[in-house]
Amino acid sequence: MRTAAVFLFWGTLIACGAALGKLPPPTPEEEAAVAAKKAAEQEELEKQKALLDRAQDRVVARYRGDHPAVRATVATEDRNMPKTTSERPRGTGPDPVRPQSAEAHSAPAK
Repeated sequence: MRTAAVFLFWGTLIACGAALGKLPPPTPEEEAAVAAKKAAEQEELEKQKALLDRAQDRVVARYRGDHPAVRATVATEDRNMPKTTSERPRGTGPDPVRPQSAEAHSAPAK
C-alpha cells in the first residue's frame, strides 16, 4: 500500500513537471500564418456586420412602409393611468417586481 502511494506521488510530480514545461517559441512562418488567419477572420466579421446592417435596414424600411400609423404617436392621457406606473391593469396581489407591502403583514384590527 505504501509503495503504491509513493509511486502515485512521484508519478503526479512528473506529470505536473511535464505540464508546466515551456513550449518552444513559434517560428516566423507560424506567426505569419496566425496573423493571416486573424486578418481573414476580421475581414469576414466585417463582411457579416455589413450584411446584417443592410438586412436590418431593409426590414425596418419594409415595416415602416407597411405600418405608417406607427409613426404617429399619441400622448397617453393622465386620467387613464394606474395609481402607480408599475401596477398592471387588473393586476391583483404581489409579484416579484412589486412585492407585498408591510401593511399586509400587520395584525388584524381589534
